[in-house]
Amino acid sequence: MASSLAPEILSEIFLACIPALDDNDLLAYFPYRVSHVCHHWRTTALGFPKLWSFLDVEQTQENQECDSEELFILKAYLERSGQHPLTFRLACSYETLHYQTLLVCLEEHMARWQNVYIQSPDEYTLQHLEYGDPSDYPMLRTLVCTDRRFDSDAASAYDSEGSVLHSIPWAQLKQYHEIQVSWSPDCGRQWEIMSQLTNVVDLRASFYAKCQNEEAIEMPHLRFASLAIDENKDKLKIEDIISCFHFPGIQGLNLKLTDTCPMGALSPVPDQLKRLKILRLCGSLKAISNDALLGILTEIQGLTDLAMELRQIDITYLFTLLTPNNSESVLIPHLRALRTTAFIPVADGELDALLEMLRQRFGKVYGGRLERFEFLLGKSPRGELDASASTMFYKLEELKTTEGWDIRVDKEWQIYDFWGAEMDGEFL
Repeated sequence: MASSLAPEILSEIFLACIPALDDNDLLAYFPYRVSHVCHHWRTTALGFPKLWSFLDVEQTQENQECDSEELFILKAYLERSGQHPLTFRLACSYETLHYQTLLVCLEEHMARWQNVYIQSPDEYTLQHLEYGDPSDYPMLRTLVCTDRRFDSDAASAYDSEGSVLHSIPWAQLKQYHEIQVSWSPDCGRQWEIMSQLTNVVDLRASFYAKCQNEEAIEMPHLRFASLAIDENKDKLKIEDIISCFHFPGIQGLNLKLTDTCPMGALSPVPDQLKRLKILRLCGSLKAISNDALLGILTEIQGLTDLAMELRQIDITYLFTLLTPNNSESVLIPHLRALRTTAFIPVADGELDALLEMLRQRFGKVYGGRLERFEFLLGKSPRGELDASASTMFYKLEELKTTEGWDIRVDKEWQIYDFWGAEMDGEFL
């Protein structure tokens, strides 16, 4: 019985059950709920400060007043979390004028900020973050900013110099993500921030232009990078952005490609990419020819985790490349996880090539190096699978059942690409 578990064990169970930050309906009230089950659970929860250090709040017009329920809950969390480092998401539903009651409350605990997620920040939120000094955030290690446009007009509203978030201690950060964040065509400030991320381990950003510095930005600790280009720039290639960085220790790379901002041949593959363990290619891949695809998979032989979106690419050729001819001739021989997506009908020949590749990579003839295969089927506007997608789904389910292989098919996948997926290094 859970009621008889020792407090230290029950505390760890509570911690493991905390929902992700995006799961708004549960996170804000989870500790409250477990603390009201019984006396033993309540005593355990109240005696475990870390449980209360994960916060998910949204500043709205309704909760701007000082007597709002959300503010009461936030203060209770902050009190019960003691001196434990804080992880929180602060969302702004829209411009909330000067009533930043939730942010003001959080600012009283700046010294404990460790992992900060700011969603749709308005000008007044950013003004608050502009005040102070980098030393005010001694524990800050993660900063994620989503859904914000930093243009020259908005920047001038923050301070006379047009500086954005100048008080953030960039060199401290281990993780820095910009998600659906846009900068003006004059993106010097974005590159100025990048140049200060000397200790970052995990980076995600979209770019408007190349860095104007003559020397590449040094990121010696970077392990995972997700790089993209703003779709409006039709002359910039993804290689132009990669060349702006020097990350000798990188292990995972996620590249988002578009019709107007493609990847070129990428041949030869830059030396700093030849040691990749994780590679994700998402978006429009029509610029990747068969020769370029062969070159990439030939020169990056150490891959253990590969994800590709099957948009405007020769699917049959891809699966044929990944099919071993014999035990001594196989591309990316250490591959353990393969993820693909489909948004268009899949032809019989493409399905046959996929099934043959799986039999060879999972099967005993080759040695069974592949441990997991995921196929994500984009949902149609009507929410139905077409005939070819249905056939593929049932064929893969049959293999999963008869062979016992770890094949995962999501036939209602609604995420547009792999861009939003984190790289956890599970198959490094």
